[in-house]
Amino acid sequence: MIAGTRRLGLIIAAILVVAVMSGYAVGTATAVGGSEVAAKDPSSSDYQDQIDETEKDREAAERRSEQLQTALEDTDAKIVEADAKLRELEGRLETARQELEAANQKVEAAVVQQGIVADKLAAASAQDAAITAQIEDDEARTEELEALVAAIARETYKGVEGSSSLDIVFGASDTREVVDEFTAQDSASRVQSHTLAELDEIAAVNRNRGARQVAVREYIAELKAEADALVVELEGLRDVAQEKKTAVEGLLDEQEDLRAYLESQRASFIQQQEENERLQEQLRSKVLDLFKKKSAAEERERQAALAAQNRLGKGTLAYPTKNVYITSSFGYRVHPIYGYRKLHAGTDFRAYCGTPIYAAAAGKVEWATWQPGYGNQVLIDHGYIGGKSVITNYNHLSRYAVRSGQTVARGDLLGYSGNTGSSTACHLHFEVYIDGVVKNPIGYLP
Repeated sequence: MIAGTRRLGLIIAAILVVAVMSGYAVGTATAVGGSEVAAKDPSSSDYQDQIDETEKDREAAERRSEQLQTALEDTDAKIVEADAKLRELEGRLETARQELEAANQKVEAAVVQQGIVADKLAAASAQDAAITAQIEDDEARTEELEALVAAIARETYKGVEGSSSLDIVFGASDTREVVDEFTAQDSASRVQSHTLAELDEIAAVNRNRGARQVAVREYIAELKAEADALVVELEGLRDVAQEKKTAVEGLLDEQEDLRAYLESQRASFIQQQEENERLQEQLRSKVLDLFKKKSAAEERERQAALAAQNRLGKGTLAYPTKNVYITSSFGYRVHPIYGYRKLHAGTDFRAYCGTPIYAAAAGKVEWATWQPGYGNQVLIDHGYIGGKSVITNYNHLSRYAVRSGQTVARGDLLGYSGNTGSSTACHLHFEVYIDGVVKNPIGYLP
């Protein structure tokens, strides 16, 4: 029982987290006689302000938890658990969708980066090919120039007799022949000189091209390594994205199953609630019958004569607990799962398991027994006060301290709080009947 109570408490806490985030609140909690959180002192430090705000938030969350517990009374634990899972699942699903979107964005970014690297690699490879073509063209030109130089050298230095200047002069048949010979030798010398200069220039240019090509090829190697790494990274990112997608699909399936389960339980749950209402209405009828049986004319007249001394109203009844903290008030409320409207026919007081519960006024214990929905109940007939019949009952007790037929005084111990009947946590459900009709207890308490 204790383990089940704790488990249900955890379920309610999970629902509360979602309810708080979505702005859901059930009823209004009222603290009476307890210490209020002090107003902010303008001179206090920011740190103290934060402590105060945190304490207010904690107390507000605690009140909402207790209100939610009351709203979920009479609800099967499996239904509460399924609803809690569904609410928690909605939060997880949103997170999973965000993670999937982030994973897909990373995949897209990696694909774009892969394209950029591929473009860079293509450009660098084209540059390498262009340099190679230029070097090959220059090597062909170099071969041509070297062949020309060799030919000039062979003609110039082949060792033909009479090649000196005097040989040219004295060997010539006339002056024109001398001029032509000198011109030919000078032209060959200039061609050779220009050819050698061009060879030096080509060699220098190709050295620069070779250095540039080395750098380009190193860059190509880096780009290829980056491209390979991107292939691996992209594969991993796609795996992660697929995992996220699978997770979202799994959560959607689970969400659908939970919704289907809750919907399948709706009809039987509403039927069960109608049965509970019928049984509780029977109890109210019992109280009304009790009032009618003892409302003999002479008793009513006698009590009416005492009305001036025994006024019915505020303060007629004492609080049934020492540490007064109201967690849920009298009135109609909407069920947080199925949305049906139901009367909460009493006032709930925070009363941790085993808290002493006391008589609100003197009277006779009509019964101390189990009642449907209410669990262990003590019902006290207080007779007539202010000319009206007053009856109170105390519910969900863990054990009794009185027995049926016993007379009690105001403030006498009746029993101890518990979690019996349709209850989600230890507390006291306190009801007041005036002339056999259930009323809001607040109108008769201090």
